[in-house]
Amino acid sequence: MDPGSLPHAVPKWRGNLPHILKDGCTYFVTFCLHDVVFGRRVERSESALDGDSIRILREHDPAPDLGRCLLNDPVVASIVEDSLLHFQNVRYLLSAWCVMPNHVHVVVTPYHDHRLSTILHSWKSFSSHEINKLLGRKGTVWEEEAFDHIVRDEKSMERFVEYTEANPVAAGLCDWPELWPFSSARFREHSE
Repeated sequence: MDPGSLPHAVPKWRGNLPHILKDGCTYFVTFCLHDVVFGRRVERSESALDGDSIRILREHDPAPDLGRCLLNDPVVASIVEDSLLHFQNVRYLLSAWCVMPNHVHVVVTPYHDHRLSTILHSWKSFSSHEINKLLGRKGTVWEEEAFDHIVRDEKSMERFVEYTEANPVAAGLCDWPELWPFSSARFREHSE
């Protein structure tokens, strides 16, 4: 579906990526550490995604072995996850999240008058401050721009949730999504 055909959708350009703003939407969002260079590969879970989603992820999903991977430190990853969960069910609904070694995926639905850009700023600003304080450093933690994509239907929602939670498995970091300590998958029941 052409984003311009979404009712009441407002296209915005910030940086290099287009961003579609629409009240009541759910978004798949990826934001990366400042030193990550975007890769052109999609992990093994690409078979679960439709063509549009695969194209989007190929263009915007970082390769897991690039950058300093500050989020490998469990204390740092906890800071990020805690910032994501802080206003859960108050300002937004998180349907899925995963804190990877150098990037974060979320599936989020902003509530009421809360805007995605404000929510992202809050997550990144708070976690940057806390990470820098913890590590005794100054400077930029997060890439300024995030990638966001409107989740258009239930099938896409399932695919983005699955992709988000399976990301550590696809990257070879664990055997099951439920085993990754900084993901919504650990709260889901595992079924074979």
